[in-house]
Parts: sequence; structure tokens; C-alpha cells
Amino acid sequence: MRVAVTGAMGFTGRYLLPELTARGHVAFSLVADLTNPVALAEAIDAGRPDAIIHLAARAFLNVADFNDFYAVNQVGSFNLLQAAADRCPGARVILASTAQVYGAQAQGLIAETQPVTPNNHYALSKAAMEVGSRLWADRLRLMIVRPFNYTGVGQETRYLVPKIVDHFRRRADTIELGNIDVRRDFGDVRSVAEAYATLLESDNEFDVINIATGSAASVRDVVYRLEAITGHRIEVQVNPAFMRANDVPMLAGSIGRLSIAAPDWRPRTLDETLTWMIQSAN
Repeated sequence: MRVAVTGAMGFTGRYLLPELTARGHVAFSLVADLTNPVALAEAIDAGRPDAIIHLAARAFLNVADFNDFYAVNQVGSFNLLQAAADRCPGARVILASTAQVYGAQAQGLIAETQPVTPNNHYALSKAAMEVGSRLWADRLRLMIVRPFNYTGVGQETRYLVPKIVDHFRRRADTIELGNIDVRRDFGDVRSVAEAYATLLESDNEFDVINIATGSAASVRDVVYRLEAITGHRIEVQVNPAFMRANDVPMLAGSIGRLSIAAPDWRPRTLDETLTWMIQSAN
């Protein structure tokens, strides 16, 4: 297939493009401003994709101006869907949403049937994208994926796990963290890229699928595992400024649907991911 990927130069896209290519697809970056319908139409005309994997988004949460979340994640996605429906009707389109749409009240191992209750602008913009995308379901083969936390080489150190890995790589004496006892589903970007590619090739009929590991580890566990991998001990200093109000104790994704849609797919273990990250020169 000719597969266009938005956000191909981002963290996930840098792993997804080579994964698609290795499987024999013609994968390319769809470069266009999502807020510009004319530019999007021209880009799709030029690429003529059989499928689109839409990764591009305004994502980082510590942003005071919420307008970009909706301009890019909601309206920008609608612009993309309209351009695709007009120029490549019937194409498979995978929309990257987020597990954050489940909201702060969601706990435990979350299945796709959990009610959507977003509690920040990023999550709300993605939930709006999900709901609105149904308006194009009669012209495109849509699938929504909800990735849980994942990490890997190349992710910026403003994110939690790369921050911790960076401190161990530098053999720092101390690190400031927030609530270290919350448990989260920590996936591997390589496994996430493999999941996207496998779902693209799947004929399953699920309209919404979690991408997760089906297990959870605490932030404290991440620190302990890195201590075991590196042989370096680090003092954790809990900074109240990093604590989030109403943090749920455990948040992880069920992979029941993913296991049906992609029966040969397996998530990497957290130890594999952390070892890869700590051994990387980046």
C-alpha cells in the first residue's frame, strides 16, 4: 500500500515509517499544515495514498493556550478527513487518539468500553476528533487507536521516563519527581509502531482499539529497575510542584481487542525498553 503518515518526523513517526517500509509498503510523510485545507488537498493529490496514519497533533500538556489543541487536533483532523474523502474515498485511515480521553476517574485495566470523560484540553480535543470523525465513516475506513503511555530512544527529556533515564545516564546523585507510587502502563515506541503497522494490515472490524501493554509499573519501579540495570543508586526527592491533583493510583490499558486484531503482536517488557534507552548513545 501507499501509506501517508502525518507527523512522520515526530517521535512515533520516526519508528513507524521504517516499520512500514520493512513490511513492503510505500510509506511517506504527508507534509501539510492541518489547519490549511487547500494545502492538505494538494498534499493528498500529490501522494495519492491508499491509507493514512494520522499521528500529527498538538500534544504537550503544559501549554497555557488551549486554542491550538482544537485548531490542530480537532479541526485539523477534520480537514484531513475531508481531503481524504474527496481524493481517496475508501482509504483506510487510522487516527491516533489518546488514552487520556478516559479521564481522571478511570482506574485499573481500562477497556475500550470505558466511558470517555476527558479532563484536560488535549484529551478533550482528541475526544472531539473521535466523535466528529464518524461524519466521514461512510466514505473512509476509519479506525481510532488510543495509545497509553509509551517511551523510547529519542523521546524528549521533558517526559517522565526519558528524564529518569537521562539522570541515570549522567549518574546524577538526585532526581526530583512527583508521585512515585502511581502505576502506569509504560509501553515501547517500537512496539507501538509495530501495532500501527499490524492494525493497518488487519481486516478487523473494531472501530476503537487501545495500544497498551496490559500491565502497569510504578514510577518507583522504573527507578529501581534502572538502578539494577546501571548499578547506580539515585536519591529521589519528591517535589510537591510535580504532584498532580486527583492522580489515580493505577492506569493501564486492556489489550483484549488488540490481541484479537493483531494476534501475533506482543509488547516489549519494561526492562527491555529501559535497557535499550540506557544503552543508547542518544
